[in-house]
Amino acid sequence: MLSLFFSFLLTIQPPDSIAHDKELAAADSIAADTLQEVTVRAGRHIPLPGMVVGGSKDGAVVAPPSLSAILEKLSPGLTDKIMHPFAFRQRKKEGRRKRSLKALEDFDKVKTFNDLLREAYQQQLLEDSLEKKLFEQQQ
Repeated sequence: MLSLFFSFLLTIQPPDSIAHDKELAAADSIAADTLQEVTVRAGRHIPLPGMVVGGSKDGAVVAPPSLSAILEKLSPGLTDKIMHPFAFRQRKKEGRRKRSLKALEDFDKVKTFNDLLREAYQQQLLEDSLEKKLFEQQQ
């Protein structure tokens, strides 16, 4: 019975804590009065962290990119090197092919002797015709 009496004494709140509880309740009612009204409309998507909204034409939520897609953007070919670490022969072949295609493109950009000769001939014709016109205008 003594333990029941002590538990009863512990549950009784002192008068200053009751006043404190009333102040908290008053503060809660003030905070509730100052909240803005929010209107919720149907058909709107709530964006989640890491997701893109409106990425497609119909405005659907698009899943975040995978790790392999991010790696491919940052360093092309890195996924292949991780997944197939011993494909040295294939990579060397691709590198040689890439270098030879670039050399061929650069070779095609170089003007030939005939092209340079044709340009020089047209430039000379243009200069001659301008000199002829100036000479005719002076006389």
